[in-house]
Amino acid sequence: MVKVKGPSGSLIRASLTGLVVVLCLLDKKDYQLMYPLLADAGFFQRLRSLDFELFEKAKAQPCRLCGGPLDTAHFPRKPRGAGEQEDRRFSLCCRRDGCRHRVTPPSLRFMGRKVYSAWVVILVLDFGRELGLERAIARRTLARFRQFWRERLLENNPFMRWARGQLPPGTPGTVLPGALLSSFGFPSLDSWIPVLRFFTHSI
Repeated sequence: MVKVKGPSGSLIRASLTGLVVVLCLLDKKDYQLMYPLLADAGFFQRLRSLDFELFEKAKAQPCRLCGGPLDTAHFPRKPRGAGEQEDRRFSLCCRRDGCRHRVTPPSLRFMGRKVYSAWVVILVLDFGRELGLERAIARRTLARFRQFWRERLLENNPFMRWARGQLPPGTPGTVLPGALLSSFGFPSLDSWIPVLRFFTHSI
């Protein structure tokens, strides 16, 4: 498991209110470790752009149920821990009457229907104390996150069967996502897009 050393001589204050996570960080060396919390609007805009690319790719395909065309059908989403602009989930709906099948492409910003953004769901169980998030998220929510990862990281889960082809050979099994982060160079800033692509696969 990747170990994140707690900030020495620094003060971290985290508050999850509405959408915004506010941190007071006095030690620059911790910036890299806490990057998703401190990311500026440009980081979230990049995630939005990548999500839109996934949306356009899905829109180019016909409805898998009836073969009809897919129309834009975005819906509002305001996950906690994202940026203020993260207010829309790109989605599609079949145009044909009698079908109207909804297609919601994968997203790097959202972890399914969870109210917290994807990076919070990925980090909080392993690094919640270091990031000051444990007290900001209800225990029942943390328990649901733990159950979610326990099931998703089972070796017979479709996600893990796919993931084994992406991870280095011999990567040991785990019940928490933090154990897999080192495969992507975490906590390097360059690791965050690959981390989000990996953990949000097929959600």
